[in-house]
Amino acid sequence: MLEPKMQIIDAKSLYYKTLNRQIRELLSEGNKEIRLKNIIGQRYIGAGINAKVRLNIYGIPGQDLGAFMNGPEIVVYGNAQDGVGNTMNAGKIVIHGKAGEIPGHSMRGGKIFIQGDVEYRAGIHMKAYLDQIPWLIIGGTAKDYCGEYMAGGRVIVLNLNDTKGSPVGFSVGTGIHGGSIYIRGRVENYQMGIGAIFAEMDDEDQKFIDEALEEYARDLGLDLSGISSNDFVKITRKGHRPFANLYTPGMNIKSQAPIHFNLLPPCAYNCPTGIPTPVFFNLIKDGKVEQAQLLMDEYTPFRFSVCGTVCPAPCMDACNRGLIDGPIQVQQLAREYYPNFNPKIPEKKRKEIISIIGAGPAGLSTAWQLVRRGYSVRVYDSMDDLGGKLRKAIPRERLSDEILNKDIQRIKALPIQFCLGKTIDVAAFKEIYNHSDIVLTATGAHISKKIKIDGGDRIMGGLKFLTDINDGHPMDLSGKEIVIIGAGNVGMDIACESWRLGAAEVTAVDIQKPLAFGKELELATQLGTHILWPKTIERLDENKIYFNDRTEIQADVVIFSIGEIPDTSFLPESVLCNESGYMVTSEKSFRSSDPKVYGAGDIIHPGLITDAIGSGRLAAMEIHAVLNGQEFIYPTKELVPRRKIQTIYFGGETQEIDRCMSCGTCIFCDKCVEACPQEALSRNGEVFTIDPLKCTLCYSCVNVCPRGAIQADFMAELVTKEVSDGHKNSKFAQTN
Repeated sequence: MLEPKMQIIDAKSLYYKTLNRQIRELLSEGNKEIRLKNIIGQRYIGAGINAKVRLNIYGIPGQDLGAFMNGPEIVVYGNAQDGVGNTMNAGKIVIHGKAGEIPGHSMRGGKIFIQGDVEYRAGIHMKAYLDQIPWLIIGGTAKDYCGEYMAGGRVIVLNLNDTKGSPVGFSVGTGIHGGSIYIRGRVENYQMGIGAIFAEMDDEDQKFIDEALEEYARDLGLDLSGISSNDFVKITRKGHRPFANLYTPGMNIKSQAPIHFNLLPPCAYNCPTGIPTPVFFNLIKDGKVEQAQLLMDEYTPFRFSVCGTVCPAPCMDACNRGLIDGPIQVQQLAREYYPNFNPKIPEKKRKEIISIIGAGPAGLSTAWQLVRRGYSVRVYDSMDDLGGKLRKAIPRERLSDEILNKDIQRIKALPIQFCLGKTIDVAAFKEIYNHSDIVLTATGAHISKKIKIDGGDRIMGGLKFLTDINDGHPMDLSGKEIVIIGAGNVGMDIACESWRLGAAEVTAVDIQKPLAFGKELELATQLGTHILWPKTIERLDENKIYFNDRTEIQADVVIFSIGEIPDTSFLPESVLCNESGYMVTSEKSFRSSDPKVYGAGDIIHPGLITDAIGSGRLAAMEIHAVLNGQEFIYPTKELVPRRKIQTIYFGGETQEIDRCMSCGTCIFCDKCVEACPQEALSRNGEVFTIDPLKCTLCYSCVNVCPRGAIQADFMAELVTKEVSDGHKNSKFAQTN
């Protein structure tokens, strides 16, 4: 079998982000070795790559070469700039030339071999992690603060050119509290940093130097046979943290210490159901698959049919991973990790009876949450099956009964009493009300809106059009020209169904920029749907629609798709509704003007199916709080700012679930703990603690976090402002 040909990238004039994207694309295709030509200052090459691959660099790479990398081998045929191997975890970097400042900064594993000289602070914050002992070997000389604040690892300065005088500058090993520095040549006492001392070489030291020199010589093609371990002096720590206050600034305008707290990633922020997708993924990556599935049960019973199938996926639309190589395939993973067990219920039953009117997404979501908390739940619906609009209004091509029933069967496994085929009128509601502790109405919105224009009586409702199809009574649209009023996602569903039923032309018109997006828009336009906007209808006749801009369009069939309003005729006078026909609830509450009656879903405000599911979940949480005499606190949302996500540390992952960057959500990588020069930050399980006496407000922890999960304590206010300023115009803003 032929070996794969080495891939070559000519980086001349390539922007560093473009270059790094090309590297990751080649690695994702299975290439194991890449040659990079004409490199001139491109940053972050190899950063965050987690694979056994080799990058051959011809030129001068820019800052943070190999930052956070975990396994690659990088060979540079030339010099390198600052930050070589910044916080690298594993792998090797070989440089056939010089390097700039802070090579090996915070590295906790792997090896860096540099043939020439380096600048200041070589090996700063180096550490050992578990059984990983990082090596930094410098072939030439090093300037001041070599080995500063080392907590582990080993630095060797070879002085291959036999420099006159000392091969290192001043303050060698300043603040060292772990690891060893080996220097070939003279080092005077006045060059030593506070806390550093000379130490005797032992057999283990000599064995290490011999082994290191052999590997270094082999990789760089050098003859080091004339160098012996006896030529070195060893420098190590005097005691624990001898120079903790070196960087305490004489003047620091910062006044607030950083704190650790999770912010919402954009996927969770944009999900109306509030699913913490990164937490779900992190549990799976830790091997806790069932725990991850149980977590999803806390948010939705429609993990397969909605999250995995028909949801327009605002989570994917907002995914920060799209900045690198495309969003995480959340829907695919939702289906892949679907539970193979029934939901769990508590053994202890509560005495309260909750009645829910409506067996659609909102009503079933509420029932799901409450029965799993031990309540007796009764669900009423006029249909003879569960699902509401999921069952009736979504085309079977997008949501088959088989897929929907995967979720419905799990819901039916719960001890919920279903009363189906029962239309609820005023008398029936009164009877239910009198025999329940709480009544939740989730009957949705099913009455098509009307527009009062000449000829408007021939416009049919979009919901009826779709439900007739699913009920087995589709219209025959063969050869007809269809006009849909409203270009949202439901309008796109209607368009797709119209094509399927034989339409010759399908056009959607809207008074504003169309709100359709995602799969629905893509499918409809692929089939040939025309979308016209802005268009205001003046009148209709038997064959055409006439617009205010004096244009007209042929329209054999006109279908209205600008939403529906709820039927609230069964509600008592104690439950107030607004002028638009929706049930009125308190702000950030689902309780109506009648303290015993709650609402969820489209009966209180229109939205996506995921809005209805999330609404039902929160309504259940409020009911549970009220029945336990507790205050219901409506959850707030604080989005992690995009600028806080350091995308350079990610890329090259081979499994889809590993591509999640866990934005805003701590994965306990301890990079913040390791980066603190004062050891002011510590972690006990999931609890982070900052010692105010040690913290110098340098914000190293804030700057090193790849996910934005540790911030200055004023960040909450700033984040809230960023959310308000940056997302109020989002197409999801009104939905959320």
